[in-house]
Amino acid sequence: MTSPATSERLARDAFRLDGRTAVVTGGGGWLGADICRCLAAAGASVAVVGRTPETIREVSDGLNAAGGHATAVACDISDGASVREMADAVVDQLGGIDVVVNNAAIYPERRWTDITEDEWDAVLATNLKGYFLCAQAAFASMTARGFGRIINLASTTFLYGFPNATVLDYITSKGGIVGFTRALAREIGPSGVTVNAVAPGAFEKIQAPAEYNRWVLEHQSIKRRGTGTDVANVVVFLASEAASFITGQTIAVDGGMAMT
Repeated sequence: MTSPATSERLARDAFRLDGRTAVVTGGGGWLGADICRCLAAAGASVAVVGRTPETIREVSDGLNAAGGHATAVACDISDGASVREMADAVVDQLGGIDVVVNNAAIYPERRWTDITEDEWDAVLATNLKGYFLCAQAAFASMTARGFGRIINLASTTFLYGFPNATVLDYITSKGGIVGFTRALAREIGPSGVTVNAVAPGAFEKIQAPAEYNRWVLEHQSIKRRGTGTDVANVVVFLASEAASFITGQTIAVDGGMAMT
């Protein structure tokens, strides 16, 4: 019979990511940086991926200064060749890829009648096609290492609607991520690689008019704005052994808004 102390240690170890390597796209943004920091704190080596070398290098340097193991890799995830080069660089520098956190996204705001065809394509190329490209590029490394986690950042704007009528292309892309997550989880489940999505709600980092803040708190069960750490902790869980029997799911991290 397992002793209580042993059970506690086994449970604690199941949430650790020592020896794992994680790729975080959009790693230079505030949410991506929080995800990188929490993954590193759990023991993972982290590839901070983004389009702006200065910002991803700043995050990577901060992780290394704190005792972590990180590298910065510039990449345009909307471009297949750039994604493949990024994946090769991560394998060369960190030894492989175990976890992909598809976090990068663009969020232009304008009325749907003002969206041009090129603008629509740009949003879907980053927010949806880029997730497919990154998952596809990392899959061979995951199967070779016998471990894989693909974690996609969706949005509760798709789950409950949104009071702002100027983000049609963004919400469309986030809905596509939910479908992508479910379909890919079904297809690659036999390989042992899991695929899940995290749908963040309203965050304190997002600057918004007072009426929007009131609307958020009225519709949430938990009466505060969310933080990047709230999301990052769920990402760490999904990346760990503790979540090995969870796949195809979209977890709302939104203070209870999507259920109302």
